[in-house]
Amino acid sequence: MNTVNEAIDTLTHAFGEFKASQEDRLRHLELAYKRPAFETSSSLSYGEMDQKKALLTYVRQGESKHLEGSETKSLTAGGEADGGYLIPQVVSDRIGRELQELSPIRAISNVMTISASAVELLLDKEGAEVGWVTETAERKETKTPNLMKLRIPVHELYAKPRATQKLLDDARVDVESWLAGRLATKLAQVENHAFIHGDGDNKPKGFLAYETTDRTHWEWGKIEHIKTGKDGAFSDENAADILIDTMNALKPEYQKGAVWVMSRSAHAMVRKLKDQNHQYLWQPGLADEVSPTLLGYPVVLAEDMPALVAGTASKSIVFGNFKEGYQIVDRAGMRIMRDPFSSKPYVEFYTTKRVGGDVINFEALKVISFAA
Repeated sequence: MNTVNEAIDTLTHAFGEFKASQEDRLRHLELAYKRPAFETSSSLSYGEMDQKKALLTYVRQGESKHLEGSETKSLTAGGEADGGYLIPQVVSDRIGRELQELSPIRAISNVMTISASAVELLLDKEGAEVGWVTETAERKETKTPNLMKLRIPVHELYAKPRATQKLLDDARVDVESWLAGRLATKLAQVENHAFIHGDGDNKPKGFLAYETTDRTHWEWGKIEHIKTGKDGAFSDENAADILIDTMNALKPEYQKGAVWVMSRSAHAMVRKLKDQNHQYLWQPGLADEVSPTLLGYPVVLAEDMPALVAGTASKSIVFGNFKEGYQIVDRAGMRIMRDPFSSKPYVEFYTTKRVGGDVINFEALKVISFAA
């Protein structure tokens, strides 16, 4: 009888362990089912799915001891001894797309991605001389182009979005969207200011950091400005003329693709301007996704452009072709480190990316200087 009882106890205990393990497995399956489908999108390759799953698990749970073997391998492939992991390319691309939407200067400038710490560009300041010739005629010697080398280094930019562990544990929270949105918002705010005002010291060189001058004294390395004749405002009689003069100061080859970039306060003043026929110069877009235009060219609002304040000189409007005039350089790869200790009860995600920027064509940008 004792033997029978022991056997029953053993069987009961084994069944209890089996039941507990199955319930735990079902809980994990239920959590996985409740998570948004695009966290493991079927459109991705198996390698991309593993990398993406590894990152999201790391964001939710922490170090790789919580991960399965394949996930650990995917996550640690980009890790370094100083901590942190490379964000998978598929997630990094999503952050890049959101960054493009949030950063107005990035959206209109020329952008390249490199794998080094800097890029060196050869700029042609004057252009090579060319000419017509017949098949048998003598070819005269042409003037060689005036070339200069520009080195644009990339600088480290960081962001530290934070969340509660309770939020991260919620199976219905789309962690990828949360992380991409927070990172893009914080990075865009900082880099956009640098693209406009940065001094080039551990940050990109902004286009308004360069000296501006009138056409008579213009030379390479300076940006031409057109003065309004009044500090912080258009003069009473020449508002429309200044805009037209600025537009015409840009060479025809740069006008296709040119845009107006201005602060919100300058935008408010420009919207009130009328021509001699009392028609508004400003033309609102016909649809939400269509930019308003000024004299036929799109208008881009940038919060970091200098505010227009009456009585104070400022450079609140820039007109130009930024695809030709300003170069943004991204270093491939973003790195992330989960930190649950520094700001308890929040979990911080210390994320770094490297970016640079500089003017590459000083003829392609013109500044309206609201100054006497």
